[in-house]
Order: sequence, then structure tokens, then C-alpha cells
Amino acid sequence: MPGFVDVTGWSSRDVQRLGHADDDYEDTPRKAYKARPQQTFTAEDVWALATAADRINEGYFKEDVYEYVAEGSADMRLVKTANKSLVKAWLRDNDFSAITAEDREAGKNYRRHFTSYTMLALAGGLNDFQQQAYKIATIESFTGRNMLEFAIVSCLPSIARRDAAKQEIKREVYASEAIRGSIGEVVVGDIVVVDSRYSQQYEKYRIQARMGESFIDFWFGEALVKGESYRIKGKIKALRDDKTTQLNFVKKIG
Repeated sequence: MPGFVDVTGWSSRDVQRLGHADDDYEDTPRKAYKARPQQTFTAEDVWALATAADRINEGYFKEDVYEYVAEGSADMRLVKTANKSLVKAWLRDNDFSAITAEDREAGKNYRRHFTSYTMLALAGGLNDFQQQAYKIATIESFTGRNMLEFAIVSCLPSIARRDAAKQEIKREVYASEAIRGSIGEVVVGDIVVVDSRYSQQYEKYRIQARMGESFIDFWFGEALVKGESYRIKGKIKALRDDKTTQLNFVKKIG
């Protein structure tokens, strides 16, 4: 019958070949696809770049920072590039020229700070972020697929410094003397601000300060400059077991 081929006695392979008679690739060997090898980066390089970004920005910035070119102008200019963007760009371009010898040494120390979490990790004493930081600190080499890790490691130098400052304050508090007084008693004195941090929840600043040989903290309506001295008046709200004292109704009087 016109239009039909009698395939009686044909093998299934013969029938398959008939259907591909016009294909010119059937008998041509296909080239095996080889995945492009991922570039690797040592932990020392990645931590050194994170440290360089922290040094250049004078701290950690999660997102780019812009400012108006002039007062009343609608034009803006970039003043700070996010730390993670700096680190990713340098790695993408395989550019390590921003790193100094001091960055490498500091990067090693920052990484060592987080690998020191080992005992806490074994005891289950780390929060989610600390667990993630510890895991990243134990990575010996990275690839281009570690974008999340690059973003996280870019903030770790500032976290390590903050942790070290907290530990130093704890040591000083341990050696300090508690304020003598009772709850509700008025306190007047000179303070040196240790920390001033804004809380979106309370829309106030939590101030930590030294008053003589004692450590106090209180909520305040405006930022106080770290390291600066102020004269205040307030009332004792709480006397804690760690020798710190919480004040309320605090006012600057000088």
C-alpha cells in the first residue's frame, strides 16, 4: 500500500532507525558535557576581604548608603557600598588588592573568635545566628556558590568586635562596686557613656554607663555619645545581682 512500509520481521532498532532516517546526528557521537569547574577561595582570603570591607566602611553596612548631593537636591550619591557587595565584587573579579597585612591578621583573629564557640556548640548553647557563624568559621574553602556565606561573613568582623567589647565590660562589671542605695532613692552623679543604642520597640535609647566605680543603665529619649561625660539625676529602679543598677526618670543636669 502506498505510503506504508512493511516492517514484518524488523527489529525494534530497525523500526527506530526508520523513523530517524532523515536525522543526521543519529550516528554522530555526542560530546560529553563537562561542568565548568568552580573557582575556590581560601578561608583566609574570604575573611581578609571581609575585614578589608569593614575597615574601608569603618564598620558594617548591610545595604548601600546614599546621601543627597546638596540640600534641596533630588540627586543622590553613593557614600557607602554594602560590605557584602564589596566582598562579592572582589571575589567575582578575583581581586585581592584591597587586603593589607593587617587585614589578614585581623581576619584570622575574627575567624578564631567564632571557632572558639566549639564547646558552646557541643553543649547546645548557641543561638541560631551563632550556630551559623560557627559553621561558616569552620569552612576551609569557598566557591562561587557560597553567596549566602559571603554575605554573612561580611558582618562577622563587626560582630566579633562587639562580642569582645561585651566581654571586656563583663570583666569590668565583675570587678566593679554596686551603687549603694535602695529602690526609689535619688541618685546624682557624673557618668561616662559605655554604649548608646536605639530600640525601635521602645523608641528610646538604652544607655550603659559608668558612674564612678559602678555600672548603670537606663532608657533615655536621646542618644548620648559613647565615651562622653554627662551629669545626671535619676532614681534607682533595680539593683541586680551582677552589681549593675538600673535607673529611671533620668535627666541631664549638666
